[in-house]
Amino acid sequence: MPAPSRWMIRSSLIYLLVGVLIGASLLLEKAYPIFPQLWVLLPVHIEILIFGFIIQFTLGTAYWILPRFLEGKPRGNPLAAKLIVGLLNSGIILNVMSFLNIVHKEGTLVGRSLEVASVILFVSLHWNRIASYRK
Repeated sequence: MPAPSRWMIRSSLIYLLVGVLIGASLLLEKAYPIFPQLWVLLPVHIEILIFGFIIQFTLGTAYWILPRFLEGKPRGNPLAAKLIVGLLNSGIILNVMSFLNIVHKEGTLVGRSLEVASVILFVSLHWNRIASYRK
């Protein structure tokens, strides 16, 4: 398994653990309303599980499993793959910080832009890999 896939899958499993812990605390708060300020974490919970776990796990698995090139570097530019991991995780962390009011609310726009840029880079890196056997 290539290193970018390992990084993305390991990161996604960490995000899953954090998201489940936040979700469990929200469910406990719903059953036993003691600390209502905990509901501020709902957007963080959603961000972490959707972008941190689901999308990152999917991209990491797809990077590993998609067909390799027949000539040259088997998975394309390795620097682009590392950039995908960095952009996606930077976007997630920036969005979480924005939801927690650590950075200004416009940080969400920058974070989403980083996440979208990583997905666009992923598609552009893998577009030719998908059609590599067609001739």
